[in-house]
Amino acid sequence: MQSLNEIIQQEMPMSLPSSAAQQSPLLLSLGWVRHGFLPAGQRPPDNTAYALQRHTDTVCPADSNFPPKQSVADALFSHHGQPVAIYTADCLPVLIASEKTHQVAAAHAGLKGTLAGILQQTLSRFFAEGSAASDLYIAIGPAIGPCCYELGLPLFEEIKACRYVRDPIPGAFHPAVNPLARRPTAPVTQPAFWLDLPALATQMLLQEGIAASRIDNLNQCTYCMAEPGASYRRNTHTDEGYQLRFSWIAGEPSVPLPGAD
Repeated sequence: MQSLNEIIQQEMPMSLPSSAAQQSPLLLSLGWVRHGFLPAGQRPPDNTAYALQRHTDTVCPADSNFPPKQSVADALFSHHGQPVAIYTADCLPVLIASEKTHQVAAAHAGLKGTLAGILQQTLSRFFAEGSAASDLYIAIGPAIGPCCYELGLPLFEEIKACRYVRDPIPGAFHPAVNPLARRPTAPVTQPAFWLDLPALATQMLLQEGIAASRIDNLNQCTYCMAEPGASYRRNTHTDEGYQLRFSWIAGEPSVPLPGAD
């Protein structure tokens, strides 16, 4: 099995962004999955369920949040073909599909929710429904990258103390260089740690038994690479405004669920 450092090295440099919806080659390979990582301001399909996001570890079924925002959750789970979505403006959008059950999920994994265990809780829902780690395909969409995600040292210590985190923590005590940046990277403001949040999520997924070959990372930094209006943090520095980025997924429920008649 590849080490986390080998996986991170293979992922750099980050891929060039697009003003159109982006898709994961890994999820496309399944054939029965529809999905998209949408540009800032673009809406998901009309029948999409999405929740009130509060950086929790709460996972809910799709029908609990259609019409949208009926309850608080940071991941939605669907097994009837209904699209589910999350919205971000720097946080990680994570889309998951089970080859065994054709169930899908969308998870909102900002740093707070990631440390709270939103990824582990979402995987646990798949496991409870009969999927194994080897059945899952996972795509990580555009999010703030290690070139721009500066954290104060107290927050770095909080990450170290999290029970889901293992050494080494992905990142560095100096900004990473993103040669494909389309606009300036985030300014340095303090003695800090530059976190690689996509790599941290990858680390956690590997710990849960997901194979590296089943994790697809789009590696696009919302601060310095994505379209204008894509980054909450960039807006705090430039006052340019920002819009939410929706990421959605739907499956075709052609496989009977465990225990179904």
